Amino acid sequence: MAQWHPVINAQASEWVLRQGKTGQPYGVVRLFAFGDPNKPEIWFRIVTWAGRSEDRELIGWCRTLEAAAAAGWDHRCADESWRHHRAAKRVDSATMASERPPAAEMVRFYRAALRRRSGASA
Repeated sequence: MAQWHPVINAQASEWVLRQGKTGQPYGVVRLFAFGDPNKPEIWFRIVTWAGRSEDRELIGWCRTLEAAAAAGWDHRCADESWRHHRAAKRVDSATMASERPPAAEMVRFYRAALRRRSGASA
């Protein structure tokens, strides 16, 4: 018989999203349980990555871990695309930082652009 260990009861409640095993982090997902402790309502909050929690920005709330991870990935892609677009116009980094849209807006715009692109080719 195996001896009991606390890790048996451990459950993940936070995930750092990164591309590959050694890639830079791009998001943090945290699980929240609300309401009745016997049948809690589960939500996942996705925020941008920053070393300090107070420097992170809300991307959104999702009902599944998969949806939260997808929102984090979409923000990563949207942010890279936006930075590339602004840098191509020779915008300096201080101006870029002041013009950067909120994370949730970036994801909404990016997803709408993907829908338009896929609808145009169909």
